[in-house]
Amino acid sequence: MIKKLLPFEELAYHSTLKKEALLVHLQNEIEAEKSFGFGTQRISYSKPYIGKISNPTFELKRAISYRNSFLPIIKGEIKDDISGSKIDVKMGLPDFVKIFMCIWLGIVFLASLGTLYTLLYNNGLKEGPFIFIPFVMLFAGVAMVVLGFKTESKKSINDLEQLLQAKRIQNNSSH
Repeated sequence: MIKKLLPFEELAYHSTLKKEALLVHLQNEIEAEKSFGFGTQRISYSKPYIGKISNPTFELKRAISYRNSFLPIIKGEIKDDISGSKIDVKMGLPDFVKIFMCIWLGIVFLASLGTLYTLLYNNGLKEGPFIFIPFVMLFAGVAMVVLGFKTESKKSINDLEQLLQAKRIQNNSSH
């Protein structure tokens, strides 16, 4: 249950294309990432995914026209197998976002523990409703990460079948 809330995914796909053919196909389906665009100079992409490929691995993300710091980074490795190729995919948060949210949520969690102590041992309810702010911040922070990541990862999970010319298979390591 809790695994469904964590901001990462591990998936496996199978394609009838061999590794080299799949890499060529994937290269035609993605676009290189452009530098930042500000204001009216928004960057637009002609393809739905941006990223880079370095045989046999790739790193992608959805090309979106809005800001989402929790947009999954999709890392994959393509391996030949008997009937085509197997693609192992991991989706996760960008490293900066992971570090920032761990620090921020850690501080808010400590504040929540202090507040809980005050509520239990110092009759904190006399402080008024403001005493619950750390709990609200903790809940909102976790909800932001989960909703921001999971809504985007669901879109990418579906897109990857078309993008990789593959079908999703059960991944033994994700049980």
